[in-house]
Amino acid sequence: MGVLENLFKGNSLQSDYNENGEAEVIIRESILPTKTFENDFSIWFANGMHKGLLDYLNECMAKRKANESSAVNLYFHESKNSNGFYFRAESPWSTEDYRYLVHLIKQKLQALHYVQSHATREVVEERGVLKTNEEYFFKPSLKFRREIPYEQLFGNVFIEHRIEGDDTELIKIMVNTYTDQHYKKPYDFQYFLTEICLI
Repeated sequence: MGVLENLFKGNSLQSDYNENGEAEVIIRESILPTKTFENDFSIWFANGMHKGLLDYLNECMAKRKANESSAVNLYFHESKNSNGFYFRAESPWSTEDYRYLVHLIKQKLQALHYVQSHATREVVEERGVLKTNEEYFFKPSLKFRREIPYEQLFGNVFIEHRIEGDDTELIKIMVNTYTDQHYKKPYDFQYFLTEICLI
């Protein structure tokens, strides 16, 4: 059974073990924002709570670009068909701040004509510690599939939010592109960073 098939078996409460019998899967479920979350996010955004976190990430990106060996908490991934970055949590921001940041990026993607393909949460207990992995996958709207070559915008977008206990551990954002003749050339990754307010 494939990974995606396993994720969507439809049972949100299961018990699995890895080969060492150490990690027990407590929950697998779709992520559906509640009205309370949406309201809290709106207050967070209206109060400008996102600005400090975005400014910090922009600063980290600028330092990393200026000097690849710079000691900053942000790392780029660049390859032929994939571009992205990841960073670890820093104080004073909380796990809720990072969840709201992901939600903000989701909104930006939807404004760019992306559609959320899936959003899943998996909670694993490993050596007495709960580890949560929240994943979001976005594709360009199907309206771009009316003629070949297809418009792929920036490519498919994957967002991962890892949480250990109650604390965010890492956030990763990846953009994966197609290079075959059925797709137009993707938009530049730097433009993607601008559009999601990260530069």
